[in-house]
Amino acid sequence: MNTGRDSVKKSLIIVLVVLALCSFGFGHVAANEPIGDITSPTYVLEPVTETPTAPPTTEPTIIPTTTPTTEPTSEPTTEITITIEPTMGGGKGWIDVNCNEDRATVYFDGKLQGVIAGGILSVAVSPTGTPVQTVSVSKAGYTTWSEPLSHMPADKEHVAVYATLNPQPTTTITIPPVQKGAIYAQSNPAGAAIYMNGILQGYSPITIPNLPPGTYSMKASLSGYTPDTQLIDVSTGQTAPYYPNLQQSPPAPRSTGTVSVTSAPNAALVYVDGNYQGKAPLTITLYPGSHSFRLNLPGYNDYTTSVYVTANTNQKLNTVLNTAIFGTVAISSIPGSSVWMDSNSQGRIPSSGILTLSGITSGNHIFRVAASGYNDWMNTVYIQPNVVNPVTAAMTPVGVIPTPATATGGFNIVSTPSGAEVYIDNLFRGYTPSTPDGIAAGQHQILLKYTGYVDYSATETVNPGQITPLAISLQPAPTPTPVSAPSLAIPVTGLLVILGISISLRRRSYHD
Repeated sequence: MNTGRDSVKKSLIIVLVVLALCSFGFGHVAANEPIGDITSPTYVLEPVTETPTAPPTTEPTIIPTTTPTTEPTSEPTTEITITIEPTMGGGKGWIDVNCNEDRATVYFDGKLQGVIAGGILSVAVSPTGTPVQTVSVSKAGYTTWSEPLSHMPADKEHVAVYATLNPQPTTTITIPPVQKGAIYAQSNPAGAAIYMNGILQGYSPITIPNLPPGTYSMKASLSGYTPDTQLIDVSTGQTAPYYPNLQQSPPAPRSTGTVSVTSAPNAALVYVDGNYQGKAPLTITLYPGSHSFRLNLPGYNDYTTSVYVTANTNQKLNTVLNTAIFGTVAISSIPGSSVWMDSNSQGRIPSSGILTLSGITSGNHIFRVAASGYNDWMNTVYIQPNVVNPVTAAMTPVGVIPTPATATGGFNIVSTPSGAEVYIDNLFRGYTPSTPDGIAAGQHQILLKYTGYVDYSATETVNPGQITPLAISLQPAPTPTPVSAPSLAIPVTGLLVILGISISLRRRSYHD
């Protein structure tokens, strides 16, 4: 019985030893899982690794500590001010530009920085950036101020700059007032009566002062001498001489003749042998012989003829002026500018600055002048026939503030009848009553046109800062005298007279 029990005990001990060895082997394998290919069979031994506390405590502590610490720290480091710091150049300073004029523009080395407000503009700069060389301040109507910067500001330093702007010298103060002229008249022999525009001024020698620049009709008259008539031009601030050399009049009335001149339209200028005599109608006393006559009126063709003057006779010269058709225009502008008339190209302004166009039909035409870098000039121009019409096309640069304008004035023009077209220097300025202003001081040509009336043309003066009134009465255009049809009364009366004479003759012959 003991032997049986001993064998059983031995068998149990062997089993326990085998189990212990197996347990030892499995624990060694679990502790060295990564070695070799023994990892795959170990998952079968669940009872050994079955404890629930080991896996949860290892994996949750590893995963949260690795992923959150890498991703959040990478993004903030790229968008923090690490890249901004170098742009400040290691600090920041200021250049304080002080100026006596607000709204002045400040430039650093030609680059716009801002506008003065409250007498100062403070500009932040980098002390280690590109140094500022020159500071400039400018404003329209003032001379530009520019000086080099003394030094660049250090970090947190303010460098003050003081700019003083002075008004540009080209102002209206430099424009001298319009000076008037005078005429000095001295006849030979002295003592002649001196007339200006038909009004007696006194006796030679005489000075007629305070005359606006323009053309004046002068006449010297002395008993026993042939009157002298001339047109005298008066310039600004000048004294024009008038020296009539009078000739003794021939014995009247035997050795002279007269010519009475009329014109249609009226008021044509009359020239005899090249000498101005006055405006038609007028009567001219001339020596016997052939004399050349020329009548001139703006807008009409000249009328020329020869008249043979006979002593002790009076001849009538009734002239009808034909309306001129074509005129010439001289356009002054920038050389190279393109010129259009009524949308048709006329060429370019030559190097002389004046483009002359001839054979232009009289009347209104629209002119346009264009040049690169300048605003287009456009206006309606009235082309007077038989004369040269000067036109000045003043071009203004694009985007440039114009310089202060010179002193100007204007006109207050009324006419009878009203509604007449107004042209100043051939440029259309509206209809009467009209008050054109902004006209440069000096002389200007005034032209009024109204259908059925004679054109009015005169030279008037504009005074700076003044409005010159002009009251103009237009004259009706002359109408041709209709030729009446031959009356039947004269032929009928003649027939009756002839019939009566024939009857009387027959009766006499019968009685005889």
